[in-house]
Amino acid sequence: MKNENGVTLLSLVTYIIITTIIIAIIAFMSSSFFANMDIVESQDKYAVEFNKFNMFFINDVKSNKEATVEPTKITFKDNGAVYELKGTDIYRNDTIIAKQIQSVNFSQDTYKVPNTKVDVQKTIIKVHLKIGKILNQGPLVKDIDEKVYNMFDKTIEYVLKYW
Repeated sequence: MKNENGVTLLSLVTYIIITTIIIAIIAFMSSSFFANMDIVESQDKYAVEFNKFNMFFINDVKSNKEATVEPTKITFKDNGAVYELKGTDIYRNDTIIAKQIQSVNFSQDTYKVPNTKVDVQKTIIKVHLKIGKILNQGPLVKDIDEKVYNMFDKTIEYVLKYW
């Protein structure tokens, strides 16, 4: 019976060590999860900014037959709407419609519809948007992948009204 006293103390120390390891693992996973919540929350902001731009731009694209396209500016002929990047904001005429824009590139192309009796050509406007935070320089940036902050990087083609 004298030998059983050490077994109880040994099992108690083992239990405390294992419990401490488990708590440390849970604490590490929890801190990593909450540290990345800012990135997940930022992604929603970027989608909202893209949707605001898209809402206005689709309306103007579908109601115009011609547009003057420059790399950071587009002017629609029929209704006179002007989209322009100024700083980190996209303006429609004089109203800000999207913020936190890192870059925008407008380009124009034509597409000939195949297998048609009449020559049908559609004017396509390509919009390349990068929406997100501006990266700060510092020790934290080295630890975080830059692609995480360039989350919303889209190229979308819009077809102007063609009849």
